[in-house]
Amino acid sequence: MAISNHLPQGGTASMLGYERGERMRERTDRTIVIAGWPRLAALVGLALAALAIMALAACGDDGDGGGGSGSDGIKTGGSLTVTLVSENNTLDPPVTLGTADTLITQQIYDNLLMIQPDLSVKPELATSWEPNEELSSWTFQLREGVKFHNGKDFKAEDVVFSFNRLLDPVIDSPARPTFEVIEHMEIIDDYTIRFDLVSPSAFFPEVLSIYQARITPSNVDVETLTLGGVGTGAFILEEYLPGQRTVLSKNPDYWDEGKPYLDEVVFQLIPDPSTRAEALKSGDVDVIYQLEPPTAPSIEANPGTVVLETASSSHIGLDLGNWEAPFDNKLVRQALQAATDREAIRQAALFGRGSIGYDHPIAPNDPMFSSECLPPEYDPELAKELLAEAGYPDGLEVTLYTGNVGPGMLEQSVALKESAAPAGITVNLVQRPEDQFWANTWLIENFTVVYWFGRTPDQALSIQYMSDSTWNAPRYLNDELDALIVKARGQVDDAERAETYKQIQCILVEDVPRLVTAFQPVLYGERDDVRNVNPHPLGWLILNEAWLDRE
Repeated sequence: MAISNHLPQGGTASMLGYERGERMRERTDRTIVIAGWPRLAALVGLALAALAIMALAACGDDGDGGGGSGSDGIKTGGSLTVTLVSENNTLDPPVTLGTADTLITQQIYDNLLMIQPDLSVKPELATSWEPNEELSSWTFQLREGVKFHNGKDFKAEDVVFSFNRLLDPVIDSPARPTFEVIEHMEIIDDYTIRFDLVSPSAFFPEVLSIYQARITPSNVDVETLTLGGVGTGAFILEEYLPGQRTVLSKNPDYWDEGKPYLDEVVFQLIPDPSTRAEALKSGDVDVIYQLEPPTAPSIEANPGTVVLETASSSHIGLDLGNWEAPFDNKLVRQALQAATDREAIRQAALFGRGSIGYDHPIAPNDPMFSSECLPPEYDPELAKELLAEAGYPDGLEVTLYTGNVGPGMLEQSVALKESAAPAGITVNLVQRPEDQFWANTWLIENFTVVYWFGRTPDQALSIQYMSDSTWNAPRYLNDELDALIVKARGQVDDAERAETYKQIQCILVEDVPRLVTAFQPVLYGERDDVRNVNPHPLGWLILNEAWLDRE
């Protein structure tokens, strides 16, 4: 059975890379066979030392529920409450956008594969995968004996259904450009599927972990997915109150035998940071996801609560509308670049945590980072000169749209306003509620704050900068950059790929389509009896192995 999905040539894709090593072997016919689960440390670009603070994921128990203890001391049962900063809007995977949506769907659905907090790749609904000699076609073996929450058996038809929806222009998934590398999908049998690609890629499998690529049953009424997710995940949706709370219950038929350990997970919306902190200290909630750096010291000092932290490529910044004045003038963008005090922003927004950014999404501790192309240090006089050259000798007044839409967003805005003033740039701040910001401000106004979860260089560049990407908020169009991103995606040699990424960074620092001001660590606040809820470098929340060390 062949399911065609013909797409334009030159489609884009975000592909997580991996180190080729002992986990891959090369056969005599030159076909590469995946022999295990590769690690992603090289391309994700995170210092492995930063992962040492994470607890090791516990594995296996006796499957006993209702508060019992497993053979490894794991206690099963109980309810875990996680606070959310933002409102949730949809449970339909292809169109998920906000933090709450992605965290909830991660518990209800599975991907073909998933990336663990230690950056290892874990098979989920796919158990193995193999490319052809040219790396232009990938065949996946699927897990047998898996049931969706509606009782349907998981099969290859569900994979095709899910990806056809993701690629449907009518649905307009923000991740669609990422997956337009897929030219054709063919079902070999119920548990084997082949993806034929527009162009060769050594790294195609790992892109399937992206959160919009969760697998839904082919017999579902798609009109019900917004408010009622149906997946194969560790938890089943019981109650969904957008803007309030979501309740999930243990999936007794989960394919990973013995898991999940928890009976229930509750996601509770608590927008105010201080209220979240007090709820954690009092024991009303168990986990604060996206703990704000200013709140962390009080959590660390409080008996019974802890802060967990890991390095990340998550970053904050400012989108500059390249399509209209004044930011259609590169000199103006460069002036604002010189008028940005990045260290002041890091101190104000992150309380000194993390690291400063350099106007592209590749973090300084990433092996692909280049120190050869850096923006100027804070220099108000240089900014004035650039403004005068751009036709603004008397200074410039702009409006920055901001809000409590991510950790440090408001603090970043105030710090920028203060640092830009000596350069003759007046920044007026307009604060929008989060729902209004994402619905009718970001991607519309020409000067906004932005917060991005951690991604690999290819993912971040493809999603944020490719000319045809939905999330290219500055509307930055650069054919040369597009070609370099695609070129890097196909390069297996580290040195060659690093050279290509250096060229990309130099272009972005020179053109300044957006400012990347600082890279944030991932912070969780937790009760000290919570186990296996670890900060994820890519911002994900994995709960199928979480448990509570309490009676």
